[in-house]
Amino acid sequence: MRNKSLYESRWAPSQTTTPQTTTPSPSSAQELARFLKIVSRLRWKLPFLSEGYRLATTRNNTSPADIHYAEMMFKIDFHEYYALLERAIIHLLAVWNITVSRYKPTDNSTTSSDRWSSNHRYHANVLEALERESCPLYVALGTGSVRDQLRRAKQLRNQWKTADSPEDDEQYRSAASGDETASLESYDLEGILTSIFNGLEQGHALAHQHVSSENPEMEVEAAAGQDTEADWDFIVDAMDWEAV
Repeated sequence: MRNKSLYESRWAPSQTTTPQTTTPSPSSAQELARFLKIVSRLRWKLPFLSEGYRLATTRNNTSPADIHYAEMMFKIDFHEYYALLERAIIHLLAVWNITVSRYKPTDNSTTSSDRWSSNHRYHANVLEALERESCPLYVALGTGSVRDQLRRAKQLRNQWKTADSPEDDEQYRSAASGDETASLESYDLEGILTSIFNGLEQGHALAHQHVSSENPEMEVEAAAGQDTEADWDFIVDAMDWEAV
């Protein structure tokens, strides 16, 4: 069976969305609802990210200055998009009450000298949590091409976090392995995101099954939407997710 393209998946942008009301739900259902809300943000932002990629990889009749500016804007957009993607994964893990540590598994230190490295370690720990065979999401997001593309996306997130600082970006690219001269065209944005979203779709199915087994009387998908702005307050934290 062929893989779905990015725009054929359930996460592809739709023309309309209909908010649904819901009643208070257990924590696992609430985490699933929050996952789906963040996915709706990913859906909304996807066409803009794709258009930014198109502009950043257009070379005909475009000045070097304009190309550089478009590339910088796209890299910043991608960094922000990955933050939302990571937040979606965190809520999906939380359906099974799995939390992610900011420190190395053997490091319980909370001294100030460790805080900078722990901020960066957190993002690696998110993916490592998925890659444990005991993780309920291992099959969906922790192995195979999905794992590879998630790690690729995280690498680009790290590489492009200083896209608006040429000096810092140059230092990072000099330290990166083999990517310092790679063009944006070589990254295959659609391939990366298609694989990841296919994994999210499979992860959603597993989470839905888990929540349904815990709450057989609940309309699980009804937890995906709310009518009031207050129900979206939690997503504000995603805009400043952990320490960038």
